[in-house]
Amino acid sequence: MAEWDNGDWLAATQSGLWLGRPGAMWRGSGPYEHSLNSLTRFADGIVAGADGGLWLITRGGPRWRQLHDEVLTLVEAVSMTSDELQSLVVATGYGVHLPTVTEQDVLCWSNCSEALSAPSARYSTALHLLDSETWLVGTETGLFVCAEHGHRWSATSIAQVAVRALLSTDEGVWAGTDNGDIWFAADGLAWQHHSRLATAESALNESVLALATNHHGTLLAGTTGGIVVSDGDRWRSTGPTLPMAAVAVDTRSPSTWVAGASPGGLWWTEDGDAWQQAAEAPKSIRHLLPPDQVQ
Repeated sequence: MAEWDNGDWLAATQSGLWLGRPGAMWRGSGPYEHSLNSLTRFADGIVAGADGGLWLITRGGPRWRQLHDEVLTLVEAVSMTSDELQSLVVATGYGVHLPTVTEQDVLCWSNCSEALSAPSARYSTALHLLDSETWLVGTETGLFVCAEHGHRWSATSIAQVAVRALLSTDEGVWAGTDNGDIWFAADGLAWQHHSRLATAESALNESVLALATNHHGTLLAGTTGGIVVSDGDRWRSTGPTLPMAAVAVDTRSPSTWVAGASPGGLWWTEDGDAWQQAAEAPKSIRHLLPPDQVQ
């Protein structure tokens, strides 16, 4: 049974949904062990993207509800434009997919990325909704804008490089690329290069896998070589040198950071320097939802 408390973090792992808190025990949510890649809140539950499809996990419910059909697989990111399941927008290894609802209340999925001719452009790795009709889609060949609810695609200035991380803040939208570059757009459309990951010692030749902020001027990047942190003036490395596929901050406790390595397990810190591992958690963590994004 997937039952989480109000203060719990949720983790998408290779062994299903895990729940817990920094400094406390982490636990699996039940018998379902689908390899999960992405989580998003829905009503009193979670929609989870998985290698094998898409699932609705109701808080306290004994069973997961299958949301995918034979078309939808390899789900990398999930968002919603409203509180209805038919508003789902799903990024997969084969493109962005949208659902229609049948009379039997079943979701049937269609690919809206067919305008992108190259398979690497259709391979969608990150997703952010600017509004219900306009979406940012990170792919293996750059960042695209998908407008008119999936009917019109346009390239951005971030091109010929994979974009695996998108982050929305009060200031605008951030993007991280496979060559270690950080980009910023106040409106999500006009992109400017912000910085390249580098510490005082050397440049970091690492891919950006995840981005987070503590909403106090600190930007965190999970990379293939660990976590790097910027206070606006410089970057510094912190924590274990593992491929960090997930990093998150609870806005109610901005000094507590949680990161997930794939492989490498679950890690957390309360000061940004001394990291501890949650030994009982699975060894591959793909996405994290802090408590303020669960309730």
